[in-house]
Amino acid sequence: MDHYLDIRLRPDPEFAPPLLLGALYAKLHRVLAAQQRSDIGASFPGYALATPTGKGKTVPPTLGDTLRLHGSAAALDGLMAANWLAGMRDHVTLGHILPVPAAANLIRVQRKQTKSNPGKERDRLMRRKGVSEAEALRLIPDDKAKWLDLPYLTLTSQTTGQRFLLFIAQQAATQDASGEFNAYALSQTATLPAF
Repeated sequence: MDHYLDIRLRPDPEFAPPLLLGALYAKLHRVLAAQQRSDIGASFPGYALATPTGKGKTVPPTLGDTLRLHGSAAALDGLMAANWLAGMRDHVTLGHILPVPAAANLIRVQRKQTKSNPGKERDRLMRRKGVSEAEALRLIPDDKAKWLDLPYLTLTSQTTGQRFLLFIAQQAATQDASGEFNAYALSQTATLPAF
């Protein structure tokens, strides 16, 4: 992961940044899956958790307006040789593939999952255990839904067509660790440079 490429969202009066970032990330996911790549990682330089404003309000968590791709120069060149940004070029500013600065810190960027859909969990319980609908509702009431206070992307599953939230945890790491990245450019073990 000695090189990086920044893709920055341009301000758009018609589309909110989270919507554009979700569309950009969906395109990235499709090209990584099509190319079967495990050597490209993603981070978000503008990543921030929710912060209180002091006036009884909270600024929501954000991924920011920049998607940073990490990899070798050859891996990033190979990715960008595909025309995966078609339809997004008017909405982004594409940087250049550059070497990572020498004084970069380390981060780990991971997907975090939670059982946030009680209806889906009840359906699964009824299907797998033969539990009645009333019993499933008693065991898994609507207030059992969990919500992660992390930034997320709203994506659509290519296999089921259902929308889902991809929660992202981006945290400092103390030791460099190698590993493979999935088709969302995330890894449970590998670290990335942060600067």
